[in-house]
Amino acid sequence: MKKTSLSLACLFSILPFSLSHASGLGLPGDPASVEVPAVQAPAPDQNAMMKEYFDYYSALKVYSNVAFVSPQNSPAYLEAAAAGQYLRSRLENAGARLSSEAGVSRETLSHISDRRGAAVSWTVQSELNDVFGFNVPGGIRGDESRGVPIKAGYCQINYVKNNTPFLVQYDGFLNKGEVILTFDDGPGALTEEVSAAMKEGNAPSVFFVLGRNITGETGRARIKAEAADGHSVAVHGYNHAAAGDKPFTAMSTEEAVKQLGGVKGSIKDTTGAAPKLFRPPYGIITVEQLKAADSELGLIPVGWTIDTLDWSTKDPEALFQNTVKMIQQRGKGIVLMHDIHAQSRTASKRLVGWLAENGYKVVSPERIVKAYRGE
Repeated sequence: MKKTSLSLACLFSILPFSLSHASGLGLPGDPASVEVPAVQAPAPDQNAMMKEYFDYYSALKVYSNVAFVSPQNSPAYLEAAAAGQYLRSRLENAGARLSSEAGVSRETLSHISDRRGAAVSWTVQSELNDVFGFNVPGGIRGDESRGVPIKAGYCQINYVKNNTPFLVQYDGFLNKGEVILTFDDGPGALTEEVSAAMKEGNAPSVFFVLGRNITGETGRARIKAEAADGHSVAVHGYNHAAAGDKPFTAMSTEEAVKQLGGVKGSIKDTTGAAPKLFRPPYGIITVEQLKAADSELGLIPVGWTIDTLDWSTKDPEALFQNTVKMIQQRGKGIVLMHDIHAQSRTASKRLVGWLAENGYKVVSPERIVKAYRGE
């Protein structure tokens, strides 16, 4: 036992010296001298990405068809329009990933998409239920068309799919032939062109902007241009409401008010004017959130009465013709478009000229403020 103890003592006494010198001399035990093979990045699963893309595409076709044939503000339309806007964003993101990560061109996707049918997969339906709260147990049941009045004759909240609260707008304060033009989800690369075209056409519009798009110098310059062109820069949300493009119902009232207040402050700091209007993404917001936005932030809710469904097509001619038809049928209205879509840029520029040539008048957004306040 004594001999063993001496051997161990000798061993431990020389270990520090041996290790330190091995490290300095680059011996095989030296970590600096060992080549670690690079870990290959996992190859993108192109099949899975393609399935995701076409799942979104097929579902978008279904909801586009439903939105087109359903009366606006009906439960079927409200669900389809919200789902369609969300799916368009998801589809664009999936297409960008396929292009950048898997090398699949947009032309290839478009060619294949033309041959796809219309269907909503279980995966997509589950995602929509999670995002919007559709079919959640314990929600409001019974007559889905029942509403909670917010301002008599101006707007109310209707419940769809058991418990999802939608802002329903009325336009009785507009005279026949009067139109208010609104644009959502900017500012983006096309915004300044749309803004300038609306100014040239004597069409003061409302641009409902996202906070995430005005955090940088470019975004701030774009909303400055909107204000300089005589338009109203208004609040839409920060991350299109909650993270992951979920609506305000995914947040508490306190969180929603904080977010709206932050975007309002950013707009005021940039343009010099505090916004008066806000539009909840998808038109989805709780009664409590809507009332708090009014009482605590002085923000007036704005929906729409003519949805151009510009997210449903990339054809500017089809979009223009559909928009003209809806305006002719209603005779007036608050028109919803998006200044982030190329088809909307083209169609809106044509629309301004058509309105002027056909006896319509684009009225100031101040009419909304007066209507809400009962002036």
